[in-house]
Amino acid sequence: MEKNKYSRGSSLAKSKRKTVIKSNVRRKKIFQKDKKIEEGLARATKAEILLSEEAGQVEVDEGEHTLQLKQCDIVKHVDIASATKSFHLDLHQFGPYKLSYSLNGRQLLLGGHKGHVAAFDWVTKKLLCEMGVQETVHDVVWLHNENMFAVAQKQWTYMYDNQGLEIHCLKALDKVTSLNFLPYHFLLNAGHESGFISWVDVSIGKIISQYGTYKGSLDIMTVNPANAVTHCGHANGTVTLWTPNNKKAVASVLCHGTPISALAIDNVGRLMATGGRDGLLRLWDLRNTFAPLTSVRVGVPSSLNFSQRGLLAVATGNQTMVFTEVGQKQKPYLKHTTSRFVESARFCPFEDVLGIGTQRGFDSIIVPGAGEANFDALERNPFQTKKQRKETEVKALLEKIPIELISMDNSVLGDIDTESLKKARDQKPKYIKKADIKLQHRKKRKNAKIPKIKETLRTELNLRMAKNAEDDLSDGDTDQLRKKVRKQPQEVSDDPLARFVKKKKK
Repeated sequence: MEKNKYSRGSSLAKSKRKTVIKSNVRRKKIFQKDKKIEEGLARATKAEILLSEEAGQVEVDEGEHTLQLKQCDIVKHVDIASATKSFHLDLHQFGPYKLSYSLNGRQLLLGGHKGHVAAFDWVTKKLLCEMGVQETVHDVVWLHNENMFAVAQKQWTYMYDNQGLEIHCLKALDKVTSLNFLPYHFLLNAGHESGFISWVDVSIGKIISQYGTYKGSLDIMTVNPANAVTHCGHANGTVTLWTPNNKKAVASVLCHGTPISALAIDNVGRLMATGGRDGLLRLWDLRNTFAPLTSVRVGVPSSLNFSQRGLLAVATGNQTMVFTEVGQKQKPYLKHTTSRFVESARFCPFEDVLGIGTQRGFDSIIVPGAGEANFDALERNPFQTKKQRKETEVKALLEKIPIELISMDNSVLGDIDTESLKKARDQKPKYIKKADIKLQHRKKRKNAKIPKIKETLRTELNLRMAKNAEDDLSDGDTDQLRKKVRKQPQEVSDDPLARFVKKKKK
């Protein structure tokens, strides 16, 4: 076990110049920090025992090259469990086929251009569902787990469960030619034949954004796994970068003088591989203003894909080549020839397997050293149970990343927004106290409570006088007042005009 590869440099605690740190408190804190770093270094070195798996590789005799090896030679020299991972499916009626592996690399989804859709566990060869949609299928993709997948059909995009039952029909995604899924954002990314690009949140079933590229059909499209930015290849030889936050492309790179035929990005987000109709394969550095790194003539690539350990699969015609390094004098690592034209090629996660979809079916070949040997079971677990899958789904929904964080610069989250602070500091407040206003303290009055006391006494006196008056009336004066108020009875006359006669004054 190598301890130096986890080291963070020489510590001040072991340095001879201890007098550099003059403060005793600061010296004590630095020594405590160095002690914790050493303890972590020891734990990381001991944890190497748990990483029991090692990446595969091909060892050949002196004077030979791995390019001379065929699949039959590799199958003879591997164990029985690994040998079963190399197989061929003869599906000549409904090709060519697009394929998609699930996130944990256990399930495989096939979509034939003539309407055949099948999902199965490619390790145990157990079929999950198989159906004929009776219309053209342009692309297929698994969603957040193996229970749901999306199919881009002739008119609309449909979502199915692992039993083949239709869950939803996304009529907003019409005439889709390519599909991608962003697992940490729960976004289904679609490229339309009309040149529009769409993002749909599958957790709430709502369209987040939909913009027009106005550069033709989006047949070539992929997603950068590092920052979730969508890369689209166009017929004018450019590659445009899109995010759901901007209506216009955040960047545009002229990669070829001919239409783009294939596009791929590695898992770390550092390299972009493009293939054009001119037969060139080019690598671009995504970190330094999209600088070109190398250019190799390999033929017209129909599909490109990076593995988890950086191998690049290039499908041209009926051949599929795997490169460890791309250069003018670099030979391919392995090469596989099929009977028909290759439509798509995808590496399986956590496995040394490359899936190839052709016009007459599907081929699974062994590529030693392609997959990650040690996987994180809390992140992607190929052997998860039903309960673990449910818990992982709930946890992923709670930790869903908002679309506002999708940007080209990954370091934005760790920076301080200095521009907003400057604007807030320079902006004048709405209400400013005038300088000529002079504030004075109010002088206290002597005997300030006397007026209130007088008013209270006056009110009590009035109430007493009113009460005494009522008592006097209640004794005898009330009867006399009532007699005075009573009216004398009026005399009734038979003459109807008597009421108009003037009355005599008394």
